[in-house]
Order: sequence, then C-alpha cells, then structure tokens
Amino acid sequence: MTGRQLVGRGRVVAVLVILLLALGALVYRIVDVQATPDQRILTDVAIPIGEITVPAPRGTVIDRNGRTIALSLPAATVVANPRVIENPHGAASALSEVLGIEASELLDKLQGEGAFRYIVRQIDPEVGEKVNDLRIDGIKVISEPRREHPNGDCSALAAVGRVNIDHVGMSGIEETYDEHLAGTPGRVVKEVGVDGTTIPGGLQDVTEPTVGQDIAVTLDRNVQFQAESMLFDVVASAGASSGVALVSLPATGEIIAMANVARGSDGIVNCTRQNLAATWTYEPGSVFKPVTAAAALSSGAVLEHVEIEVPSYLTIWEHRFEDTPTHPDVEWTPTEIVTRSSNIGTIKMAQMTGEERLYQTIRAFGFGSRTALDFKGESKGIVPPLSRWNGLSLPNMAIGQGLAVTPLQMLQVYNTIANDGVRVPLRLIGDGSGPPTAEGPAPVRILSSDMASSLMRMLESVVLSGTGQQAVVEGFSVAGKTGTAWQPCDIGYECVNERNELIGRHHTATFAGIVSNDDGPALVVLVVIDRPKGDVISGGRLAAPAVSDIAEYSLRQLRIPAVFDAGLGDRRRAEPATVPTTTTEAPPDSSVTAGAAGAGETRT
Repeated sequence: MTGRQLVGRGRVVAVLVILLLALGALVYRIVDVQATPDQRILTDVAIPIGEITVPAPRGTVIDRNGRTIALSLPAATVVANPRVIENPHGAASALSEVLGIEASELLDKLQGEGAFRYIVRQIDPEVGEKVNDLRIDGIKVISEPRREHPNGDCSALAAVGRVNIDHVGMSGIEETYDEHLAGTPGRVVKEVGVDGTTIPGGLQDVTEPTVGQDIAVTLDRNVQFQAESMLFDVVASAGASSGVALVSLPATGEIIAMANVARGSDGIVNCTRQNLAATWTYEPGSVFKPVTAAAALSSGAVLEHVEIEVPSYLTIWEHRFEDTPTHPDVEWTPTEIVTRSSNIGTIKMAQMTGEERLYQTIRAFGFGSRTALDFKGESKGIVPPLSRWNGLSLPNMAIGQGLAVTPLQMLQVYNTIANDGVRVPLRLIGDGSGPPTAEGPAPVRILSSDMASSLMRMLESVVLSGTGQQAVVEGFSVAGKTGTAWQPCDIGYECVNERNELIGRHHTATFAGIVSNDDGPALVVLVVIDRPKGDVISGGRLAAPAVSDIAEYSLRQLRIPAVFDAGLGDRRRAEPATVPTTTTEAPPDSSVTAGAAGAGETRT
C-alpha cells in the first residue's frame, strides 16, 4: 500500500513538472510571437485591407471670357484582377478586338501575381462600354478623369501646359498652379478577400475628394487659336525653324495670346511644349533700337528733330559698321535714323549718350531680368555688366547685337512705350483667379510722357514710310519696328557645313507693332521668326505682315473699334495710353525719361 502511494506521488510530480514545462513553453511562445511576430503567419491570418485612391475632379482653365481652355471629363479605364481570370489567352484575344491592342501585349497584364493591373487608361467611354459588354470575369471598367482641350491638344500648349496620366500638372500653368487645380484626392478603405473582392459587411471607410478650383487666364481662346494658326503658316512657308507670336494689352500687361511653334526632327511644323516666348534667347537686332533712342533722348544727348552727322561708315576696333543700303555722309534727325534703321546713326546716338546711360536704360526696360510672369525655366537673357564691356560693346548693343533677350522682354519694351512710358508687369492670370500670392511688382515709370510720345511718333514713321509698311492695319494707327538680326554661328556670325564651308548666316526676323485707335494704344503684337530660308527673311517682309494679320483678327475678336475718321489709307495716331493710377518711379540709376526709335532692318 505504501509502495503504491510512493509510486503515485512520483507520477504526480512528473506530470506536474511536465505540465509546468509545457505551460512555460507556451508562455514563452506567446511572448515570442507578440515581440517578434512571424510575417508569414501574419500574412496567412490577417484580414486584407484594400485602399483605392479616388482622384479629385481637377479645376478648369478658362479664358478671359469664361470659355474653356482645359477641363477634365470622365473617361474609361480598363483594369484586371489576374487572380480571377480563368482564361488569360481568351481574354486577351477578346480585348484585343475592342481595344485595338495586340493580344500578346495584353497577355502579360492578364496573368501573374497581384490582384490589380491597369490594362489601358483614359479611353473613350464608348470603348469602355464595349469592354463591359464582353463580361469577362476579372476585367472591370472604372471611371477616371481625362484632360480635354476644346481647341485641340496644341492650343496654348506651352503657356497652359499639360498634365500626366495621373492628372498631375507637368508644365505651364497646370504645373505652376497644380495644388490649386488638383484639389485633394479621396480614398476608400475596405476589407477584401484573398481574391481581391470586397467582403460583404466588412470594414469600409470613405473619404470624399475635394474638388479642384478653376483658374482664369488672360488669354482669349479664339485669338490664341488664330495666332497659332497664322504662325504655323508663316513658319512653314518660310522654311523657318521656329516662331513666337504674342498679343498683349499694354495698359494692363495682360497676355491675350502666346503662340509657340517649332519644326520637329521630321521637318513638320507643330506646336511645342517649350515656351519659347520665355525660354528662348536671341540677339534682337534693329527691333532693339528704340531702347538706344530712349537712352539718347532721355540723356539730352540728342533732340527728336535736331540733325546729327551720320557718316557713310564707322570703324571701331578695326570693325567696320555701315548701313544697308550704303549712303554718303549725311545729317539725319533721330526720327530719320530710326525710320531708316540706320546702324551708323544709332551708334552715333549711343556714343553721344555714353556707356553708363545706355546700360542703365537697357536694365530699366527689364533686360537681364525675368518678367513678372516668372515662368519655370524663364530666361533672364544676357546683358553683360559694364565691367565686362569692351570697345565694341556699345556699338553692338546699340543696334541689338552682343546681348540676348527673350520675346517676352521685347514685348515688355513695346508695352512700356505704348503705355505712356510706364512698365506694367506682364500678366497671364486673371484678377481674383488662382491661389493667394504675394503682391506682385508695381508699375514703374521708365520714360517720361513726352519721351514716350516721341518714340511713338518715330515708330509710326517706320510704318508710314519705313521698312514696316506691311504692318498696316486698316482703320487703325500702327507704330512699330522691324528687325533682321544675325545670330552667333560657327565662326562669329558665319555658319559653316561639315566640310567647314561657309553656308550663310542664321537670321531672326522680328516685328513689334503698337496698334492704336481714338482711345490710344489698344494692342501690342510681336512676331519673331527664327532661321527663315529663301528670299523672304526680313522682319519687314516676313514678320510685319504676320503682325498685321494677327492684329486685325485680334481687334475684331476683342471688339476694339477703329479710328473714327480713318478712311482708306488714312492713319490718325491716338495719344499714348493713360498712366496707371499707381506707379513706382524707377531708381535714378536705372530709369530714363525719354523715347525714340524707328524702323528698318539690322545687319551688323
């Protein structure tokens, strides 16, 4: 009896020890799993959570009259769940007929791991309906926004910009104001099964998207389209490499049209994503001469109607400057110099003015600085500081060579002259549109009213009797300046081929025109054509007619009335525009108070 009791106690002890060890092992395992969980176990037992991002409807870009330039409309996106598709080859074949995509290309997206694949995104809703009609398990059609452009994908491409497939702004206004236009995406979080399907009655959390805000630009959609069409024709017919056309309201600085076209590697002229108006720098040539005239007049070195000696040629630093056509020694007024676009006369005015005054005037007009538009990638141009000037700097810059400008900077100059000498910041965003921003630069008086009027008279003479006569717009007064500039090439201004043989020069043709009616200057139109080929390469014969055509359409579209008493061939000049109520005087070391410039072609 006693032996059996002893044996029983031993067994009990053994069992207790075993139980304690098992309990200890269990506790250890629980602690181990909690502290360092096995990811394989978690994957097997976890409830899958699916999250879908809901794109926010993107704001619309509208023009100055509320007409749509860019908007988002529903489009169809085809997606697949490869885990559910039983016959990938059959599905690929059926989808291929509807989508017009090779079955072999679709097959890779219809099989393999994962529960979500994009097949094709943002297609026409009608095609999406045809996909739905196939009723293929594992294939769904969802709605996604697609950016549309009523005037065509090319219209305002560089200025307004474009978005990527995910509706994120990639260029232009779409990029600059992306947060304003994009809004905030929503999301849907829900429990899903291993096959990706929603679990009925499972967790589901929905956050609604915040709709993006609209943005109004100063562009006129119709003027923009027409300016692009006319620029296409000019660049194509001239065999040119690229072109820019700008239309603005000088009193407000608003950009009405900003057209950019370029010839591609295939030789076809088309729109370009690159905003050449802001990023392209070139030597302007004679269209720059009003800046030199402004410096000369404002310094008192010359007077509008007082003749100065203009020799037949000038030799400076062993470089010979002359006019085309050549002439004997003469005496011309600044107005005649500008009207004839005399290189010699312009250089003489610059010499009488001096380097410092010329440099100050150049900077005061905005050269060497970005415009108020401050586009991404916008160039400041190139204006060498006075410390780097040599003996040829003054004569070269006086006639628009030896420095680099952008088309927007040249537009700003003619806006300033038209606006009674006040430089108003350029604008592309309408009043009250877009996100709150720091207050932009204030208008700055660059020229006195008298000097601006002098410049207007000189520039009118260019169109009436100089090289800008093809810029005439019936019923309106036109003032302007031509430029046919040489651009730096392989050897100075000479271009060579692969055999080092001279093949000519790289020309840029420009015309900047100020169009006025009884109320004063109404529009400024600038056209720049780069590297034209053939016989017609000058600003007067190539760019001036384009300015006339674009201005004529713009005036009609904007409903700007003609001069009241202007009959056929009669041009009556209106006085310059009224000075804005709020202006800031330019500092003494960068301001001028004059104006004068004219017409003709520049060759240095």
